[in-house]
Amino acid sequence: MNNPSEKKFFEGKDFKWSPFKALMPIYYPLEYQEYINQEIKLLKEKIGWSDKVLEAGIGIGRLIPEIAPLVKEFIGIDNANRMVKESTKIAKDFSNVKIIHGNLEKLSNIFPKKYFDFSLCIWNTLGNVDDEVLILKNLWEITKKSIFITTYIKGTLENRKNWYKTIGIEIDNINEKNEIFYSKSGLKSKSFSLKDMEKLAFAWGLEIIDSKVLNGVMLRVEMKSLK
Repeated sequence: MNNPSEKKFFEGKDFKWSPFKALMPIYYPLEYQEYINQEIKLLKEKIGWSDKVLEAGIGIGRLIPEIAPLVKEFIGIDNANRMVKESTKIAKDFSNVKIIHGNLEKLSNIFPKKYFDFSLCIWNTLGNVDDEVLILKNLWEITKKSIFITTYIKGTLENRKNWYKTIGIEIDNINEKNEIFYSKSGLKSKSFSLKDMEKLAFAWGLEIIDSKVLNGVMLRVEMKSLK
């Protein structure tokens, strides 16, 4: 969430001070609600009882109550002031959670090398940045074990159209060939195939060791070093 052109969206342009429906599963279409359930279950299985976990693009802190009780230290970072403010409200109930305002493209300048056991970049955060390879580079430099990523999967244009309509995001333009959505508030939202993700991983010396399509609408991958 680093592109200045996206700032208005992530600062709540579409929602002002009403509930930020884009990050609240209660407002989602049913297929996305089930995706959330599946993702939470998989994350708990994979990272439960770890020492240190990072969520890059913490949003409003939806994962904090799910993950914080299972790990020693949970850090969330986001570049949007509103996201930091909202997630901090959730974090105050957990002594092992810290929220940081910062740029995802500079993670390796913020945290020590290989500081986290696992890093999370979920709910299409990777699809909202300018340079996906740079984000992966930074994530891997600070991660010991695996990076978990979920993105919109290509081939789900109609699901995404319904999703944006349901939660109240006004779409300005759709590049249907490349499946990129542009909102009037400045959001650029991409989607990926598994092949796309494999190319991104390889560009920074990573490989996908596990992948799964979640409820037909999202792609989940686990990456680690080729070495």
